[in-house]
Amino acid sequence: MSAVTEGDISPWATAIHRLVQWVGNGRTLTTTGQLRVADGLELVKLLGTGDDLHGGAGQRRLSSSRNLPGVQSLLTEAVDAGLLRTQRGRLIPVKKYAQQAATAEGVRRLLVANAHHSAQAALAPEAEHPDLGRVRLAALWTELSRNRQTSLVVSELAGMLWNTTTPGTSAIEQTQGSGERADERIEFDEVVSWVLLDYAYLGLLAMNPDRTLVQLTPTGSREYDERPALTAEASPS
Repeated sequence: MSAVTEGDISPWATAIHRLVQWVGNGRTLTTTGQLRVADGLELVKLLGTGDDLHGGAGQRRLSSSRNLPGVQSLLTEAVDAGLLRTQRGRLIPVKKYAQQAATAEGVRRLLVANAHHSAQAALAPEAEHPDLGRVRLAALWTELSRNRQTSLVVSELAGMLWNTTTPGTSAIEQTQGSGERADERIEFDEVVSWVLLDYAYLGLLAMNPDRTLVQLTPTGSREYDERPALTAEASPS
């Protein structure tokens, strides 16, 4: 298999940084809580989202910024990351993260921290095993780091994580409550794929177009080396 293409960080983190800078002290929203059409069109060009300026096929003119999916994705990410929020009909920056929002690198680091938090929750959906997400996340990064020079098969990586357990608990014990069924495994594989894709958007991983191969990027390698918490012990069974 050929090597996967290099992931990148600049477009995603830089676009969100530019979005926050564009918001400045605040931007007025419509009565339905959306960006004004003129503002949405301005952001398409500023952020390079590639959205159709007419709102999609068959549309003669843009009627709502909701029809700009690229802009909406970046806006949702910025809000979820805590960089922006809405208040009294305005989109405003969150003062708590003003320091991070000042640079694209600061934004990237905040997004990465959020990605780790989200991945940990996603990898252990069962509330009765709260530590499993942390252990699986550590196992994921350990495996990626161990194979820095090669591409890993996503389905095989998902299988490894499925069989990764917390100390003193077997894989069967962890799945007896809900039942270890084939559809649960399929759903877990999809979760792992989305977790990997989130990291790829941030340039930590590279994936091939059909998302069957994944590999740590130089940026991802630095992230792993700089975060001891990601190296916590895991117990593959």
